[in-house]
Amino acid sequence: MSNTKPDDRPLFTYTIGGVKIEMPVRPYPSQVSMMDKVIRGCQRQQNCLLESPTGSGKTLALLCSALAWQKAEKARLEKLSEEEFQQSLIEWQQKEQQKKLKEKKQKKPNTPEKKLAETNISPAKNKGLCLPTAITISDDSEEEMAVFKQPGKKRKLNKSRDLDVSDEKSMSNDESIMTNDSSANNSLMTEDEDEKIAPQTGTNMPKKSRPVIPVIYFCTRTHKQIEQVIKELQRTSFNTAKSCVLASREHTCIQDSNIYYPQISYKSKTELCRDLLDPKARRRNSIKFRRTIDRCSYYDNGGVKISTYGQLAKFGVESVWDIEDIVRLGISKNSCPYYGTRLLLKTAEIVFCPYNYIIDPVIRNTMNLKLKGHVIIVDEAHNIEDQCREAASLQLDQTNMNLAKADCEKVYKSCSNSLSYSRLARYLSDLSKWIDQKSNDIKNYDDYNRGVVSWTGTYTIASFDDFGIGLTAFEKFKKDCETVLADSAEESEPDDTKMDTKENGENELVEKEDSDLVEKDENEAIENRSSQDNVDAAITNATKTLLSSICSVFSLLYDEKYKFDYHVSLEKIMELKKYDHKERNIKTTGIGGWINAAAQPDDSRPVWKNVISFLCLNPAAVFGELKSTARTIILTSGTLSPMQSFQSELGTQFPIALEAGHVIKPDQCWVSSVSVGPDGTDLNGQYRNINTYNYQDEMGKVLWDVCAAVPHGVLCFMPSYMLMEKLYNRWQVTGQLDRLRRIKVVMCEPRRGDQLEELMTKYYAAVRGDEKGPSGALFLAVYRGKISEGLDFSDNNARAVVAVGIPFPNYKDAAVTHKKDYNDKHHKNKGLLPGWEWYQIQAYRALNQALGRCIRHRNDWGAILLVDSRYEQPKNLSGLSKWIRGRVERNSSWSTIMAKLKTFVETRQHEDSIAALT
Repeated sequence: MSNTKPDDRPLFTYTIGGVKIEMPVRPYPSQVSMMDKVIRGCQRQQNCLLESPTGSGKTLALLCSALAWQKAEKARLEKLSEEEFQQSLIEWQQKEQQKKLKEKKQKKPNTPEKKLAETNISPAKNKGLCLPTAITISDDSEEEMAVFKQPGKKRKLNKSRDLDVSDEKSMSNDESIMTNDSSANNSLMTEDEDEKIAPQTGTNMPKKSRPVIPVIYFCTRTHKQIEQVIKELQRTSFNTAKSCVLASREHTCIQDSNIYYPQISYKSKTELCRDLLDPKARRRNSIKFRRTIDRCSYYDNGGVKISTYGQLAKFGVESVWDIEDIVRLGISKNSCPYYGTRLLLKTAEIVFCPYNYIIDPVIRNTMNLKLKGHVIIVDEAHNIEDQCREAASLQLDQTNMNLAKADCEKVYKSCSNSLSYSRLARYLSDLSKWIDQKSNDIKNYDDYNRGVVSWTGTYTIASFDDFGIGLTAFEKFKKDCETVLADSAEESEPDDTKMDTKENGENELVEKEDSDLVEKDENEAIENRSSQDNVDAAITNATKTLLSSICSVFSLLYDEKYKFDYHVSLEKIMELKKYDHKERNIKTTGIGGWINAAAQPDDSRPVWKNVISFLCLNPAAVFGELKSTARTIILTSGTLSPMQSFQSELGTQFPIALEAGHVIKPDQCWVSSVSVGPDGTDLNGQYRNINTYNYQDEMGKVLWDVCAAVPHGVLCFMPSYMLMEKLYNRWQVTGQLDRLRRIKVVMCEPRRGDQLEELMTKYYAAVRGDEKGPSGALFLAVYRGKISEGLDFSDNNARAVVAVGIPFPNYKDAAVTHKKDYNDKHHKNKGLLPGWEWYQIQAYRALNQALGRCIRHRNDWGAILLVDSRYEQPKNLSGLSKWIRGRVERNSSWSTIMAKLKTFVETRQHEDSIAALT
């Protein structure tokens, strides 16, 4: 059914599982199926695996169903809480009445004095048993609310207002005040009333509990994707939901990075922020550079000016906002967006963040995210297994470890109460000595002066024990880490976790006094020119990160459940070290103008470097904590297929699963396997074949024919950069590249991500035909790269996708080898897939992700060519996504393929021209 909103936008309403869901558009069948699965998962507290192709409205279905369930759950919990409260209130009243009757029976006959006292009892007191426990006040103005934020002030009630505990609809969204009659100081009463009504001490009147409403955590890969999700939410009827976007300081900090340049040059916003908030760091820099270093002017006690949804509304920002909105508001109000969002997080109903904020335990703890009882939705979850393994793994460079050790020693020597730092330095020193000892076991080196030795996790634990850095030493190290990191957090961010929005006024005054004291201390220090530069020494952010990472990974390594899931390797490699003296603060001239010999520009030398890696082979080590705390975890993507590995790899049951079809018509996408090229050469993509000139030349001819037949944009995905560069170089030699450039602009995906944006701008311009020359563009890309993952190639940007080979992971990669061996060893006792099956799934998941670039919405169209003779075998098609699998044609000759491709393109262009006229 459909109805109309006040703004005349149509709404399509569906009831699924008793939950009313409103959609801004008529949903596709795949969307209805997905919403049904989401509702069932949330109601039954079960996990879900949901695959729905790109362009099928997956994001909209997720948002509308999850928020509709949350709204229904909130109503259910509040009703249940009210019923429980009323029942407990009745029971309490009965007990009080029985108690009074019992006391009355035990009393002696009243004396004249007592009778006189009874006549003076206030009527309000006689009605004390019937007074409501909770009083809700709504529609408070900003000035009225300020009264509640200042201790000791009282506010008069509107006499015409009914005080009814059952009326919860009057509660304001952000700053509703609930008070108890049993409180000794009831700020809702006037002073006159306080004089008449004696406080009810000694009573146990029940208090109404506020139910905990599950929060929706919506996670995806990048902030760009989060921006797209928020745009979808803004066009729904749930656009008044309290949303919060979590982002790093790099995205939200509005302070100038060069505020103290050139004396201080900060490498990141995080380093800048922590230095400007830490009194010790400011005092230290003030002494060092002989100038006043002020506290960050935007911090304002933790972004309190933009810390409630009421404030956002007052400043014209909707409750569903994006990073750009909050940053713009922070600049206009001189208030920190980073800390403001962390305060908004406390009352948010839906939280958006990159999924490493949820998956990585170090980041999760840093952000203080409490997930117990909440719902986690992970979009673009096809990489979650890899993300979990990476979050549980650790790579330690011995050089960085020694720097962290020196950092701790510096603090220990400069502070009187710093035994924790001394013990941390000792543990890091012992760990470094263990690495030195083990590096002596490396006997063989390759042509790149690289040698490797590796062990199992259990052997490493035993070796640690023998060396004196075993479990007992680590537990002490972990305790010291927690102490040091907690102290650092309290010093640098004193109000972040303690701030309460009701105390903002008081805290601002305290903060101002603290700031004045700090500034006074800094000025005195500068004037005194103290020679003790290390008085306020503190460990660096890099040291804090290293300590946190060691604690997190070693805790899993020593866990009995996961100690068999680690493989440890030590790599020793020679590299040419170039010293950048600007970073080391070494001046080129010394005392009296003498040249500093240590600062010569040619200062580089070969050095040996030790790197130890703790490789986690079981993603359940990280995911297990999530499944045990969250109410429901929903993994979704356009390309989850093949889906059978998620349950075993993540160690989590997913009772609810969906593999939805596409919303496009059968004639909008044409798919064919390609076994041979124009000259009849076998196009088998195995390693031994792709190195032959026949294969490389045939691939060039295949692409030329496709580019000649398909207008606008063509994407070609290859298994590796190595193959892409090999083909490109070969075509340069043979002249095939010039022939391609006559009909398309040819581009290659760069290895560096920062070069991609400029290249994409040129690609889109070439597809549009903005410049003279060839019409359209050919983009050579790699599976698992930036092009295959998150970029949009809708409509003319990708009228054909050419998928070269099957992208199996590099079998020579040590991580891949160890993972295959691990699965073979544990596939029976842990229910894992055998190593080869796991290996195949990784290939098809990357392939499906790349193929998803072709069709981006309901009216889009395009052709897909699977270029590899191995697709002739039906078993090699089973790993494809459901919507592609049923469309694959197996054509034996290249001429047949080209004839069908041309017919498809001509038909679709004709349909587009008709649609344009109507």
